[in-house]
Amino acid sequence: MKRVIHLIPFDGIGGVESAAHTMNNVSNADIKFEIFYIFKKQVSKRNFLSSLSLKKILDGVFKLYKKKPDLVIVSLWRSCIVAILLKIIRPKTKIVLFLHYPHHYHFADMIFTKIALFICDSVWADSSDTLNSRAPTYPHEKSNVISFIARRLEAKKHNNDPKPNFIFWGRLHEQKCIHRAIEIFSSIKSHFHNATYTLIGPDGGELPSLIKQVDKLGLKNAVNFIGPKDLDSIIELSEKTSFYLQTSKLEGMAMSVVEAMQLGIIPIVTPVGEIKNYCVNGVNSIIISDDDSAVSSVNNLLNNTNLYLDIRNNCVKKWQNHEIYSESVIRAAKKILKIK
Repeated sequence: MKRVIHLIPFDGIGGVESAAHTMNNVSNADIKFEIFYIFKKQVSKRNFLSSLSLKKILDGVFKLYKKKPDLVIVSLWRSCIVAILLKIIRPKTKIVLFLHYPHHYHFADMIFTKIALFICDSVWADSSDTLNSRAPTYPHEKSNVISFIARRLEAKKHNNDPKPNFIFWGRLHEQKCIHRAIEIFSSIKSHFHNATYTLIGPDGGELPSLIKQVDKLGLKNAVNFIGPKDLDSIIELSEKTSFYLQTSKLEGMAMSVVEAMQLGIIPIVTPVGEIKNYCVNGVNSIIISDDDSAVSSVNNLLNNTNLYLDIRNNCVKKWQNHEIYSESVIRAAKKILKIK
């Protein structure tokens, strides 16, 4: 049996970690999967340097070396450092660089990802957009796009009339540009006074300023910050929700958008990363080109039940019978390990 380890910096609740966790309950006769975290917990921006602890990095290399994995899947730039060192001392270990964003996030990300790209045996990506942007010259036969549908979801029970209830789940991070989403929601609420916006997820450094913005706009009774929840809890909280509102400036596949669509929640999203390739404005989503147009489109759907239901049905149909993450990872891992 081949040993495959997915190397991740922290045990967080982002899309990378959530997808990786779905492998925990997957049994396969040929491969044993394991998740390995370099650091015990995710650090705040203030303690950024603690996530570059040489001791922790070397300790991670040593522990991985002792495990003698056949394949190491490397997600996010901190993991690249460990993988590069492991490849130097144990060259026979196969390394997969797993890319999750279509652009480098900062200088360190660029440097260590480029080095990992040079030493790896294969490249995986969460979408075609990410693969083409980050590794445009990498050999096609040695790369794979991995499905970022964590699991198949059933569309939630639904009342026929659309409700001005909005939801978001993910990190409250500057990348998500949540301030813009709250401004859009505020404009919608001026037309629909019973509108609500539920934001689920851990603070990624933005929560204090978001709370101030909500107070300034007089939205305290309409905008709720719930904190992190597991997917089953999110599904329950979304039961009476009609729209998923996300205004990210950077995304890869955007797992939460796909989950929302499977549940029959219409996404109102910016066309970043792979989103622009699976969300079609007026067909299965509302694409935000400018805020005023997006508000107008939402108002139109809230006043047009038939159009709302058509778009909702298209959301659900988009991902039916699609390969899920665990199936995709097993397929790609077997290819590298030459398992038939």
